[in-house]
Amino acid sequence: MKKLVLTAMIVALCGCAGANISSQMRESGESGSSKMLRCIDLVTGNADRNNAVLKKYDGWKLVYMSEYTTPNKTTSAVVMCFEKPYAE
Repeated sequence: MKKLVLTAMIVALCGCAGANISSQMRESGESGSSKMLRCIDLVTGNADRNNAVLKKYDGWKLVYMSEYTTPNKTTSAVVMCFEKPYAE
């Protein structure tokens, strides 16, 4: 029984790690609602898929990015927001 409790404690201590969360936001530079804003979720680790998704936003301005990861993960969860003027 002691081994089970000790093993559970070791797994709990090793399995729990603080999250690393970072974000960056840039000013649009223009006021008003003359911009389209699109946000996407990505998971790092699949470059081909991510490049295909990001290619849709060529020419857009990156205004927000947030990343979440922990030392126990091999990937990161990323949110990116892009803006561009409405086509007239």
